[in-house]
Amino acid sequence: MIGAEQIKINFESFNKALETHFESERLEKLKTLADCLKERMMFAPASSKDWFNNAFPGGYLDHILRVNKIANQLHKLYNFHGATESYTNEELNFVSLFCQLGKLGDWNNEYFTKNDSDWHVKNLGMVYKFNEHVPAMKIYDRTIYLLQDAGIKISHNEYLAIRNQEGLFDESNKFYFYSGQKETKFRNHLPLLIHQAIQTAQEIEYQMWNSEKPVVHQSPKPANASKADKSIRKAKAINTENNPNFNEKTKSIIDSFFTD
Repeated sequence: MIGAEQIKINFESFNKALETHFESERLEKLKTLADCLKERMMFAPASSKDWFNNAFPGGYLDHILRVNKIANQLHKLYNFHGATESYTNEELNFVSLFCQLGKLGDWNNEYFTKNDSDWHVKNLGMVYKFNEHVPAMKIYDRTIYLLQDAGIKISHNEYLAIRNQEGLFDESNKFYFYSGQKETKFRNHLPLLIHQAIQTAQEIEYQMWNSEKPVVHQSPKPANASKADKSIRKAKAINTENNPNFNEKTKSIIDSFFTD
């Protein structure tokens, strides 16, 4: 969870990133887009389930800023190891800042709404549900739709990186990732970089959520227990008074499994 002050800071950081990486007509259109979706951009979650990633107010922008930071760090890592760079800094930052725009919904409706089902919240961790008034689309498809509808042109590199952001978690991406010929491989590593940045951000956000959960203390396994420890403990619980054939020697062998 993040507070109101951090939500405000995140939106200011987002606008600063726009000013840093874009210019001219594109910058103006991106600023108009951000202003149009300002409230949703500031308060939308990044996912619907608490255990997934950033399922809280302000989670979307917190996630996107993390993706952008990781993407730039990965870009430097690729360069450090001699990777060929055939995309621009603007393309890198455009995709990392806007690749999941579709999570905000369409122009009229937010995508995530508070879940009114206590059962789903308690048992599945589904704190948000999908808005039925938003036409069903893949996140990347809605992202591309919103961008083109706002008059923001995207390059070939940007399109492929947005389109393939889910990697092989999306079956339809096999065409791009399971390349049978060198001619059909990606012409640059931007799609891979963006996918890696998103997955890294999601994993970090999951770990942050998981570390905030109350620790449930469980009885530890005996130090010398094997996979058969359940059977051994069951045998250990045998009442020798009711089992005359279960002598002290046998009991001492079983006891040895539970001593250091």
